[in-house]
Amino acid sequence: MINVLLPCMGNSVFFQESYFPKLMTEVGGRTMLERVVEAYASLAHHRMIFIMGQEECSRFHIDDSAKLLCGETGKVIRLAAQTQGALCTCLMAVEEIDNDDPLIIANADQVLDEDMNGILASFATRGADGGLVTFRNVHPRWSYARVEGDEVTEVAEKRPISQHAIAGLYYYRHGSDFIRAAKSAIKKEATVGGIYYISASINEMILVGAKICHCEVDAKNYHSFYTPEKIKEYEKGALR
Repeated sequence: MINVLLPCMGNSVFFQESYFPKLMTEVGGRTMLERVVEAYASLAHHRMIFIMGQEECSRFHIDDSAKLLCGETGKVIRLAAQTQGALCTCLMAVEEIDNDDPLIIANADQVLDEDMNGILASFATRGADGGLVTFRNVHPRWSYARVEGDEVTEVAEKRPISQHAIAGLYYYRHGSDFIRAAKSAIKKEATVGGIYYISASINEMILVGAKICHCEVDAKNYHSFYTPEKIKEYEKGALR
């Protein structure tokens, strides 16, 4: 079973004027939540795990929407308060992911027009302990991977250390590997601006000798719903 963990906490400054939660924003006539769930539909034997805010669940029932889309295998974890970053948020799913099953952690506001099975097969063929999906970019809004040959040697958050921008998707051969690395990052207080990012777990894995690979995709196949403007770009291009 592949666990797909989607942290949905955090208030986006770009959607403050929206009445409904960001996940309920319509993208080409369908909610962002629907499009994100569909992006992983091709994965065999997978389970979606969402981490959502208790207030949004109580007020807008977005947890019910997620369960309807994912079926009986879906899981929603509700948090009463914000954490100190996505890394801390994902640790709230420890009881679901601290095991030998593969784990994908991804942004809940993006879709990849790529064969997800092919990406995972590529990581498995290369014997990767962890993996990143990357695309070419230099904008400081993204995190970046430094690559030597076939392996990632370092990642940096909001700092272009290469042209390999991380497309908001992290793979771990075992969920327990993420848990150990995340706890190590927190113990070292590995923050950026006081925030714990998922990328810190990758650096911790690299430090203990884990093999981290990347799979580069064409930038046109990576669609981030980071801002309302990005949604409009997607609607004008990908939905034609």
